[in-house]
Amino acid sequence: GTIRDARPDLAALQEVDCKTARPNAMHQHGKDFVSELGYRTGMFPLYGKTIPHAGGWYGIGILSGLPYTEVRKTMLPRRNEDDERRAMLAATVETAQGDTVVFISTHLDHRSAQSRIEQIGTLVREAGALGRPVLLGGDFNAKPGERTIRILLENGWRMLCGTEPTFPAGRPSARIDYLFGYPAEAWELESTEVGEAETSDHRPVISVVRLVRSALPQERP
Repeated sequence: GTIRDARPDLAALQEVDCKTARPNAMHQHGKDFVSELGYRTGMFPLYGKTIPHAGGWYGIGILSGLPYTEVRKTMLPRRNEDDERRAMLAATVETAQGDTVVFISTHLDHRSAQSRIEQIGTLVREAGALGRPVLLGGDFNAKPGERTIRILLENGWRMLCGTEPTFPAGRPSARIDYLFGYPAEAWELESTEVGEAETSDHRPVISVVRLVRSALPQERP
C-alpha cells in the first residue's frame, strides 16, 4: 500500500527476504518478496542477495517503474569476517525525458562505524566511475552528523531528503534512511517527506527530485 500510494518511479528496498523460512513468520515461508512487490505495484523487481539465510536469501532490492538497461551488484568491504555482508545494487534506467541515470540501493553495516566508512568509500568510488547522474537510497545506519554521511557531502553528493527521524517506525528517534544525488549540481529536491510505516520497522523516505540537465557534461557532436 505504501509504495503503491506514493507511485514512485524508483524505490530502494532493504532487508528483503527471498524464499526464507523464518520460524516466527510461518505465513511468509517461501515468499519471493521483491517479485511479489513488483507484481502488486506494477514495477520491475530487481534483487541483490547479500547472504544466504533461513533456507533462502537476504538482501536488497529495487522496484523500477522505468525501463532498465543494466543491473549490477557490487559487494562492499567489511571490517570483520564474521560481519554480515553488505552490497550496493545499481540499476541503469531510462527516464521519461530521455535521460539515462543510475539508481543505487544499499544497506550499510549496523554495528561498526569503521565498516560504514569503508563501505561508503567504495560506494563513492564506484558511483563516481559510472559517468552518469546517480541517485543513492537506503538504510545507512548513520545519523546526519556522522562521518559516513559527511563523506558523501564532502565528495560532491547532495542530500535529497530531510533530517527528521525515520527509525524505529513506531516512535522514530533517529534519521538513518536517506536519498542522495551525484553530482550535487545535477539534482534538485522539489519535496520530501517521511511517510507512515505499514509493514516495516523503518518509515519510508519519499522524495521528488529533478535532474538538472543543464548541469550535465554536454556531449560533443
